[in-house]
Amino acid sequence: MVMNSFLFAGTPGITFGCGAAGKLPEVLPQGTRRILFVTGSFPRTNAAVWEQITALLAEKQMTYEVAHIHYEPTVEWVDDVVDHYRSSGIDAVVAIGGGSAMDAGKAVSAMLRTEPGDTVLHYLEGQPTYRPHSGNKVFFVAVPTTSGTGSEMTKNAVISINGGFKRSIRHDRFIPDAAIVDGRLTISCPRPVKASSGLDALTQLIESYVSTKASPLTDALALSGIEAAAGSLLPIYTDAEAQDEVLHGQMAYASMLSGITLAHAGLGLVHGFASPLGGSFPIPHGVICGTLLAEVTKRNVEQLLQSGTEQAAEALIKYAKVSRVLTGHADGDLAGACRRLVETLEDWTERLEIPRLGAYGVTEHNIDAVLRATDNKQSPVQLDRSVMREILLARM
Repeated sequence: MVMNSFLFAGTPGITFGCGAAGKLPEVLPQGTRRILFVTGSFPRTNAAVWEQITALLAEKQMTYEVAHIHYEPTVEWVDDVVDHYRSSGIDAVVAIGGGSAMDAGKAVSAMLRTEPGDTVLHYLEGQPTYRPHSGNKVFFVAVPTTSGTGSEMTKNAVISINGGFKRSIRHDRFIPDAAIVDGRLTISCPRPVKASSGLDALTQLIESYVSTKASPLTDALALSGIEAAAGSLLPIYTDAEAQDEVLHGQMAYASMLSGITLAHAGLGLVHGFASPLGGSFPIPHGVICGTLLAEVTKRNVEQLLQSGTEQAAEALIKYAKVSRVLTGHADGDLAGACRRLVETLEDWTERLEIPRLGAYGVTEHNIDAVLRATDNKQSPVQLDRSVMREILLARM
């Protein structure tokens, strides 16, 4: 096997495990006195943990402020929060929540060190006024409460512009200084969020595993994450296992690894669709990934089976390995294993009750702009626009 050359940039300092949230004061830098929390409903949905955290901070004579985020962060929201707290002597920003809180916290941490009057819009990729960020930021801690985005491991924050258009602020130093991954915090997630965010994590693991930029290191991490998701994603969606801390910890682990692998190996067509779809329609990112994963995998496998190249064969072998992890079938029939993978993903999409795109206003008449903005990213096969259209139509 020929190994791709790769650069592994590392990860935050990771504190993982049930009850890990109580170790927040220990990961903050010495001399920390004032903290800015960026969070949504966490103080209400995890009231006991929130009280524990704030009591521990009080013991250390640390004070805190809270910036609430209840939707995807916008340029205006980031700028308002930064303007309000720029002169408040904030020593650390702690984001506790889902992907929106992670993105919001990263952006605030980055912007608190810029000059007064500056705007995050200047640092968003693809904008006419874009300029590189210095990377100088306030110490940043990520505490995810959903198992999906893996944002606690990545260097970018996605910000909405003009009510929907999305771009990233990105720098190697924006990787969180510390990540606290406590599966217990995800138990309170609504069932639909567990389903869609869990499939988002699985999508990231599978896409990075079969990516053209994958390496032996990311392969090992991706397979480990897929194994964890295989045993936990469906059970935590059911009433019987909805409070199981061990299973939620497994899914949190899978999500964490998905953030590492996507950052180092890239993603595929599902995420190529995600940005233009999410920018044009009010569809949660996890729903986009969850509803498209099986169909994109199906079309990728079909094209790879027809290709007959050595590179295609390597990708099919990887898809077959994913199939064996998710299904437990270990026979040597490559095409059969890939077929079972697609069938399994289709079954999971239905059992997890992932909505179709049509529920959010997507029709065959309004997808041309989405298709023009979609790319295959690091997918093992390059699908053309006609196949992309068929994929979207199949999930309407």
